[in-house]
Amino acid sequence: MTMDFQQAKSLKEMIQNHSRAGNLSLYSEAQERGLTLTELLEEMDPSPRNDKGEISTELDAFERQLYLNGVISSGNSSITMEQFFLGSGLILIPEYILREIRRGYTMVQDPSELIATSVPVKGPTVKPIYIKTTEAQKSLAERSEGASYPAVNLLYRDKEANILDRGRRFDFSYRVAKNQKLAEFRVFLWWIGAQMAYDEIDEIYDIIINGDGTSPAATDVFDGTPGTFDYGDLVTLAMSFDVPSRMTHVLGTKEDIKVILNMTEFKDAKAWAANELYQRTGKLQSLMPVNAKLVIAPNATSTKFAALDHRFAIRESVAQPLMIEAEKVISQKLESAVVSKESVYTNMVDEAVYVSDY
Repeated sequence: MTMDFQQAKSLKEMIQNHSRAGNLSLYSEAQERGLTLTELLEEMDPSPRNDKGEISTELDAFERQLYLNGVISSGNSSITMEQFFLGSGLILIPEYILREIRRGYTMVQDPSELIATSVPVKGPTVKPIYIKTTEAQKSLAERSEGASYPAVNLLYRDKEANILDRGRRFDFSYRVAKNQKLAEFRVFLWWIGAQMAYDEIDEIYDIIINGDGTSPAATDVFDGTPGTFDYGDLVTLAMSFDVPSRMTHVLGTKEDIKVILNMTEFKDAKAWAANELYQRTGKLQSLMPVNAKLVIAPNATSTKFAALDHRFAIRESVAQPLMIEAEKVISQKLESAVVSKESVYTNMVDEAVYVSDY
């Protein structure tokens, strides 16, 4: 498909004018509307989309502006940070940084794989909803005369959950960063994003283990020999989920994940076909004992696994998506800036999370 730059070239003039003036009004407008700069630019210069609503062109609206303003971030032609700051696309820098951080966020272990839904909210607190499954778990038999159908109840929790403001501050001396190629500098941004992802994975683990302040802690189903976690205990954990839920992910410390990987049942490639994929890719996500993915939660409690069904359990309420202090990035040239997000995780189905504390 031939890319049409007609609208992008018109938008380029605005970007250059704003860059010359240090005008960050586009970021202000985007933040007021709960959008990223990329999403705002997409409204001004829409990208072609397929029947699923996905962008079907090589470059999105933001990337077209990078291209038209000579911002090359990979390969031998990659520009330096100083060239970016001195170029015609200066105001694109905060969004560029944020996009690369988001890329790092999903690069190692994407927390969004662990949640059922993410919804925008307003205010410092949110009243979580949950599904009461006591009646719903009854068999859906035909209703006889005088009887009633099993009920599925959608209710509010008794308490409200506080929205949390979490983030990372990065401090880069411009003297050091200015001569770095973007191809190199973005690696640091990926690292920051990956760290933020694991912050959220730790939080998801914590609300399963301890509850979210509005819902109870998950039930501990371990019934084996204390201090030992074997294949039978893993099966017990998996079989604690009643249909339609099933165990899709197991979270624990690195050492506890190692306990699972060293189980005799998983050392025989013939008995566990996924072992071959793990050997080729080196990715824990390819390991699916008892049809569940393994996830390291860096600050998890030792000898305590958390398990969930990612399709039903965790709801993310987002008051502010991942944002960056655009003004500081421009005015202070990366000396100090904060990237942050305001959200909270809550549990929607109590029977979609379990714990095995061995």
